[in-house]
Amino acid sequence: MPGADAPPEEQFTAGVRELNSNNRLSALRYLEKAFDAGRTPARAYYLMLAILSGQSFELLGEENMERLRQVAAYMDEASGPTGEEGPDAYRPAVRIICQLLMLLSRPPEAENADGQLFSLFSGIDALPATRRSEVLRHLQMIIHGAARDRLDAWDAAEVAEKRCAGDRQNRALKFFIPDPVEPKQRIAATPDVTGADQAALTAAAALGALGLILVLAVLFRGSVGTAVLVLLTCGPGGTAAARYGMERRWLGERLADEDRRHFATPPGSQPWHSTWVNGAVPFNPAVVPGAYRIAWPTRRHEDFHADISKVIAQQFNRQFRDGEELSAWSQHSAGVRLSLANELTIAYGGTNDVSGLEWLVAMHAEETALAWRNRTLFAYQQQLSVPPQISLAFWVGVVSFGIGALIGIGDLLSVDAGTGFWAIALLVVAGILAGRAGYAVFAKRRTHTADVQAFGLRYANELRVWQQWRDYLADRPTDNEMAKWLDYDLRALRRESLDHYGLSHYDVRKYFFVTEANPGCARARNLYGPPRYSSYIIRLFLLTEGGVRQHEWTMDFITARHNREDRRAFRYDAIGSVAVTQIGLRGVGALRKIVPIGKEVPGISAGTRPPDELILGQALRLSLVNSESLDIVVENFHDFLDRLLENPEQLSQLALESSGVSTALRILESVAAEGRGWFAAQRASLARRLKGASLLMTPDARGLTAGPNDVNDGKPR
Repeated sequence: MPGADAPPEEQFTAGVRELNSNNRLSALRYLEKAFDAGRTPARAYYLMLAILSGQSFELLGEENMERLRQVAAYMDEASGPTGEEGPDAYRPAVRIICQLLMLLSRPPEAENADGQLFSLFSGIDALPATRRSEVLRHLQMIIHGAARDRLDAWDAAEVAEKRCAGDRQNRALKFFIPDPVEPKQRIAATPDVTGADQAALTAAAALGALGLILVLAVLFRGSVGTAVLVLLTCGPGGTAAARYGMERRWLGERLADEDRRHFATPPGSQPWHSTWVNGAVPFNPAVVPGAYRIAWPTRRHEDFHADISKVIAQQFNRQFRDGEELSAWSQHSAGVRLSLANELTIAYGGTNDVSGLEWLVAMHAEETALAWRNRTLFAYQQQLSVPPQISLAFWVGVVSFGIGALIGIGDLLSVDAGTGFWAIALLVVAGILAGRAGYAVFAKRRTHTADVQAFGLRYANELRVWQQWRDYLADRPTDNEMAKWLDYDLRALRRESLDHYGLSHYDVRKYFFVTEANPGCARARNLYGPPRYSSYIIRLFLLTEGGVRQHEWTMDFITARHNREDRRAFRYDAIGSVAVTQIGLRGVGALRKIVPIGKEVPGISAGTRPPDELILGQALRLSLVNSESLDIVVENFHDFLDRLLENPEQLSQLALESSGVSTALRILESVAAEGRGWFAAQRASLARRLKGASLLMTPDARGLTAGPNDVNDGKPR
């Protein structure tokens, strides 16, 4: 979003974008700045739309009226080139809006009302399709009564055509899927030889060479045949024992590492066993105290680990199917879950946002579940078991070396005991040094080779799935499209409600919608934009001569279908109070409960809050005199991490405005205080302000008060 010092054109572009997303307050701020910085017909027109968008006719304040007069006066005098950006491209629409305001400020029985209404409709019909759609969309709260009835044909046709257009059912869900974070390739540790290992190997080589020279000198002083026999048995035997012994040890350690990844046995408890993997290799879970908990370096890493653990739990639980044993799935995958949380925290823990990793967690959850069902989740135990040929080669080498060593030691001590003793001592020390340092180098190189292969395969798979997600989300709908779809939903529900009650728009003095998230639904938003939900609770209030009729739906936004509806009606004098009040929300999904502030659960401290921790929020509370009440929960942005980047006060205003609560509060407060007489009083007050205020553009040769036959293709003759 452009800053306060951004060029006017950037402010204007951002304002139009926000207006198309039904983010009226943000749009108004940008468009006012752009208009004040440099007036153009386009900026004047869209500023007028932003002032009136979604607003009640009776509640237009003096500040808004003054702005409208400024826009109308500018458009009355504006001149410039013809074409898409010239005054004539926007003047007919501005004229229609001004005429509409003047017309609706008069009572329906006023002189020549029908003729002026006919002229107005002819002008709207002649507007270019884009202008007509914008006027009807943003002024639907202004246009009501007989005018609304006359526009229903246009409205119904547009809603039927565009409500589910743009492949909504397949694309709308993609708005709630976060941008997938590109996977990071895990780099295998470099098998560097440390200084200590290098020194140990050098010392071992020197001592071993000296000891071997002494051994050969003594042996060849005795029997040459014995010396040759010792060389032929100890040389190959020792080499085989060392080579395959290191491989056996490495496989055992690698198996223990994999066991630690796959088993989350708490320290001190008994490991659980099973012969589930084809009965071939029994489980051998390694219980290593402290192996599963990591002391993270920063608080950000701790928070990330907690958040990613929740995502992992959700994704793994989604893999469970009916008919399977939940306890077995949870237990068998517990180690993989914890290891995955640790690995992702190490790789991505520098950020607070885990939403972009949901695809990665889902991929590993699906792979783990598939392996679990195919009984290959613990197949690594077979893969890392010591092959029989390696064990055979190792033991043959040990026996061969042992036989040669016994023969050689006996001959050494019989020929020259003193020299033989020192030769043996040198070889033993050299063997110990070479064994320790040599295995350290071998293990590093062997692990590096295995890790390069494993990490490469894992990264290639993650990269493939990541690209699939990017391709899938390539046609994700914009926030503008989401706003338009919701707008068409509301227009369709309004028509449905009127038909149900047998009302015309003329019977309705005022109406407004209030929306909130259906508990447990998916939520998403663009930065600085209004929240969008995969499922809405939508309430329509119809204010008629006799009172208020309220219609409520629970609507699946993806399919544009509602699966539950409730209705109620009450008189104006039945309204006891209306207020936006602070509440607490406890629980999730269908178990969510509204908790009055101050009524905490006893015995629960801040550090030991349960999963259904209390979250503060706001709600519009409508209380009736019969003690009934209706709470409409306002978005508190608790589930949106980007809230930390925005002004809290503007977020609060955005929540009230985008949900319709601000409009509902003003209207319901007024009718609660004044009853049905409020409508006539407000209309008379607005008419007095409009009278002589030059809001309607000055009639002149451009035909600004043209009749039905004086307009052609949206341009006055």
